[in-house]
Amino acid sequence: MMNRFFHYKDRGGTIGKEITAGLGMFFLSVCGLFINMQLIAKLSISGEYAAATSQQIAVNGEYYALTWFLSMIIAFAGSLLIGLVARLPLVQVSGLGISTVLVSMIGIETGLNYYNLLFVCFISSIIYTALVAVPGVKQFIFRALPQPVRRALPAASGLLMAWIALQLTGIINLTASNITIYGAGTNGLTENENVLLSGGVALSQYSYSTDKYHPLLLIGTIAVIFTVILFLIVRQRTKRPFFISLMGGTAFYLLVSIFRVCFDWKTKKFALDSLWGRLWMVGSEDAMQTHLSAMLKSFSFTRVLTKGSDFSAYTEAGGSVALLFAVGILTFLLLNMYESEAALQAVSKATGVFDADEQKDVQKALLCNAVINIAAPLIGTTPVSIGKESVAAGKDGAKSGLASVVASIGFLVSIFVWIVPFIFATSFSYDISFNLYGHYGTVMQLMAETGFVVADIVMVLVGVSMIAGSMYPELKKFTETAPFMTTVAGTLLLSNLAAGAALGTVCYVITALAEKKEEGDTRSLLCRIGIPQLVWCAVSVILLMLMVIR
Repeated sequence: MMNRFFHYKDRGGTIGKEITAGLGMFFLSVCGLFINMQLIAKLSISGEYAAATSQQIAVNGEYYALTWFLSMIIAFAGSLLIGLVARLPLVQVSGLGISTVLVSMIGIETGLNYYNLLFVCFISSIIYTALVAVPGVKQFIFRALPQPVRRALPAASGLLMAWIALQLTGIINLTASNITIYGAGTNGLTENENVLLSGGVALSQYSYSTDKYHPLLLIGTIAVIFTVILFLIVRQRTKRPFFISLMGGTAFYLLVSIFRVCFDWKTKKFALDSLWGRLWMVGSEDAMQTHLSAMLKSFSFTRVLTKGSDFSAYTEAGGSVALLFAVGILTFLLLNMYESEAALQAVSKATGVFDADEQKDVQKALLCNAVINIAAPLIGTTPVSIGKESVAAGKDGAKSGLASVVASIGFLVSIFVWIVPFIFATSFSYDISFNLYGHYGTVMQLMAETGFVVADIVMVLVGVSMIAGSMYPELKKFTETAPFMTTVAGTLLLSNLAAGAALGTVCYVITALAEKKEEGDTRSLLCRIGIPQLVWCAVSVILLMLMVIR
């Protein structure tokens, strides 16, 4: 019966592969959403944690719970929709690629708040939906986008994701991170109720002489190395390399942690001190499920339309609403298109069951993405993209939307309980005391500093596979290589796929003109480059200029 609907057997899949690939896609997505929650929450939380009162911390705990709740709802609805309608192995989740751009548009003294940006995203999503719904628009846009730039999208997106994920492992700790918080807005909570977390977990932050749980850091680093080695071993011997690497690396971390940290080999005593934080994710009075009533009371469909459409504070601070909308709409419109195209190209190559240029199923997938991006701002969460975790599922043997449905069931469960962080969490902030039972809000906020080094390194491997899959023979030509590399480098340096593609498009026009001039081509500019490419070059220049002006 399921095969008649999803056709996974007809595409060379099995029920076992669909389930395991869907679970792997779900596990990686939730770990990524946890990190995304930490990023978005900082839009509403400022100040020093050490100076926070218990009341302030409790307020922050409620906000973290709400952010998680909304992210899971939209991931569940988006993944279920795309699985049932497009029937392709894809998930839709709030990703760091779009969230970092969203965060970067809020400055400390701009007067903007989180809902202002969601309102801009909402308008952009309506336009995006209208464009996707019109037959042939996608084909026209991607015909206008120079071929080297289009082929570079998976590589650029994969490299940016891999770079961010590598930093999240804590092994590389840069002062200027790709997940920079440019400023702090306000998001429904009053200014004096918001307190910033002390920061992420990085190798340089640990003191081996004073930190009681410092072995966890070393174990996490070893687990990263173990996961990479395991992946290299199994990728040629199994059809589920990413799933096995994720589960194997996590099992290695947990087992070594128990035997190294929980068991004192000198006194031969066993203590669960280092596990209390993990256990209280699901079992304390501050666990996720205890916040449901408060979250439902604060839930509002109209807040983004009322509070989000009020730009009075922004205009009083000297901001131009017209310029903000021009930059925001064009950025998010192109970002949605490019992120979706990058994921679809990579999944298409990984699964071999559809063509990224195919009209029917791809059109359905894009329409599902557009529709869910209208819903996301309305419920108060960031826009979603077709997740790069889908690439891992494709590599693990997923062939149909059944894998998406499996992942969506996982998202549904995760709305109510932090079961995935409970299993896959690796390191916590080193200075946290875990004896917190009875302090409502405290566990929720402190656990929001959880790291996922094994999942992070698996996403690095996914990013690397996207880069490798983007290579093609014509890259030996300068006119192909220059736009391709400019797109990739621009995306990495600006942390923005839309900006990277814009730079690549401009580079393509310049190199094409130079090549034609050397060949003595006397035809007009329009004939040499092509009208669609010149139009898209103009759009790219406008985007870059608007980003600079703002």
